[in-house]
Amino acid sequence: MMTVAELIERLKGFDPGMSVVVAGYEGGYNDLSSVVLVRMVPDADTCWYCGAHEEADDGSEKAITALLLSGHNHVAVDD
Repeated sequence: MMTVAELIERLKGFDPGMSVVVAGYEGGYNDLSSVVLVRMVPDADTCWYCGAHEEADDGSEKAITALLLSGHNHVAVDD
C-alpha cells in the first residue's frame, strides 16, 4: 500500500504543470476531481473484479483511514 509520503516523492520527478488523470469506468481516463478520506478494511476482497480493499463498517477493528483519489466523466451524456 502506497503512503502519501511515497506518492509525493514519486510526483517530484514530474512536470508540475502536467495533467493528472485516473482510469475511466470501462476504459479511457478521467480528470482527477476528488481527493477525500475514506475508512476501509485492507485486503478484504479476493474477487478479481473488485478492489482489494472494502469500505469499513463503523465498528470494524481492522479499519484504516486512506486517501481516495477519483474522477468522473465530466463530458458524459446520458442515453
